[in-house]
Amino acid sequence: MQRIQAVEPLLAERPLVLQTRDPRRGLIVAAANLAARAAGVRAHMSLSEASVLVPLEIRPHDTHEDLDQLCSLAERAQQFSPIVGLEQLDKKTWAGRHLPQPECLLLDVTGLASLFGGEERLLGLVAKWLDEQRYFGCMAIASSLGAAWALANYGHRKRLSALATTPATTESQFIIANCNASDSAIAHLPIAALRLTPDTVQTLQRLGIRCIGQLAQLPRAGMATRLGQTLLDRWDQALGHKSEPLIALHALPEWQIEHTLEYPTEHRATIAEVVKRLSGELARRMAARGEGAMRIVCRLDQVEAAPMIMQLSLFRPTADAEHLQTLLVGQLEQQLGSRATAAMWRLAVQATLTAPLVWHQTDLFEGDVIENRHQLARLVDNLSNRLGRRQVLRARVEREPQPENACTLQPMTGRRPDGAEQATVKKLSSRLARQRAEPTVDDPMRRPTRLLSPPQRIEVIALAPEGLPAQFKSNQQPYSVIQFWGPERIESGWWRGPSVRRDYFRVETEHGAWWWIYRDMQTNLWYLHGVFD
Repeated sequence: MQRIQAVEPLLAERPLVLQTRDPRRGLIVAAANLAARAAGVRAHMSLSEASVLVPLEIRPHDTHEDLDQLCSLAERAQQFSPIVGLEQLDKKTWAGRHLPQPECLLLDVTGLASLFGGEERLLGLVAKWLDEQRYFGCMAIASSLGAAWALANYGHRKRLSALATTPATTESQFIIANCNASDSAIAHLPIAALRLTPDTVQTLQRLGIRCIGQLAQLPRAGMATRLGQTLLDRWDQALGHKSEPLIALHALPEWQIEHTLEYPTEHRATIAEVVKRLSGELARRMAARGEGAMRIVCRLDQVEAAPMIMQLSLFRPTADAEHLQTLLVGQLEQQLGSRATAAMWRLAVQATLTAPLVWHQTDLFEGDVIENRHQLARLVDNLSNRLGRRQVLRARVEREPQPENACTLQPMTGRRPDGAEQATVKKLSSRLARQRAEPTVDDPMRRPTRLLSPPQRIEVIALAPEGLPAQFKSNQQPYSVIQFWGPERIESGWWRGPSVRRDYFRVETEHGAWWWIYRDMQTNLWYLHGVFD
């Protein structure tokens, strides 16, 4: 499953890759968008090789964010099936796999297709749901988990190759296999579609076995001895001869509470009261165990309609019943809005992500500080609940020389705690921001408070060719430079593709405004990159 960047829409139009580090090969491509794949960039390619093909926008790959997003999708996918899980990985990496973590969602839709108007209609609704969240996916329905996985991951390869040549096309693809002919549906797929190790795949290819259908040519009696029992197990699972469990992604039993109404009701006050009671009981259980919720899912089953799923992400672990009730009821009212309420017959509240409640001994005069922290956490929770988790972000500093890549944005709520302590703020012995001195590393005004994206092209009059700036014009408005600090040379690493070499200046104009401008050393053009407020 791929996602088009929603926070920065321009990234979907130019080649973008996510980089990761391989212990043996160094920096490699973890994922690439459609524009990059159209230029020949592929996952698991070395970053230096990919940079030669096309100028790339390179971002670090955050595996934790990937897993959080996949879990969040699994929680919301419960509107199509009550049994949703992530693919289960083996100890050894599968052939053709690029990342050692789950990448697929598994839904058990046995007997559910008729509720959505058929299997094709069900997959169409899932595709529309993904498109609304700016995702596109490859989906398949088959009689066995192994066959569905093989069709979804390898049955769309030709279509995905066509997508690479037409990056504007982002419709989800899906395949429906005949339940009585799973063997023929996957017979043409490559042997790697059985989720085998690279060694096993290479051995089969040396024997001339490249497709799943060709396995029948080998004597089954000797396959386990020469190639291992795993090959036979995966083959039987794909054909449906051996069962394979689907491990649902649900909260632990003690963190899940549900209530079935005696009669379905459309009364909003009754529904809100049940949600309050369930969330209060969940908070009581968590408090008794010293746990706090980081993410909560509320599922409301409707009569003859798809369930309604509400997700609640929190800034810090909490077992405060009143706080959870306020957030859940507020989100319920926001989702229902002014539309007619469907009849609800069952409600469930589950904490899908929890963390221990940590208590610290406070100092004598630290009461106000602790209270401020609680108020800040509640403010972040309320904003995320009202505006959406992806709209309330914090910056994470990256070790990148280019200013526009020096930080990444991530949601403030619903993240898995990593145990990292917040860095302490250094106390400056003097107010360097008010001084007119050469900026140092600790100078708070060394970098502007606001960056322009993208940098704005300006006209600069220098004291000499390729010299220091004396005057510049921005938006047809001329500015005279009375003081400047610099140059500060910033260059990008060779592994990031085409070299970026800039000379930055911090300048002060006659009206007292401070600007951050730079000269591109390759084109000799000047740009305005930041403003000091």
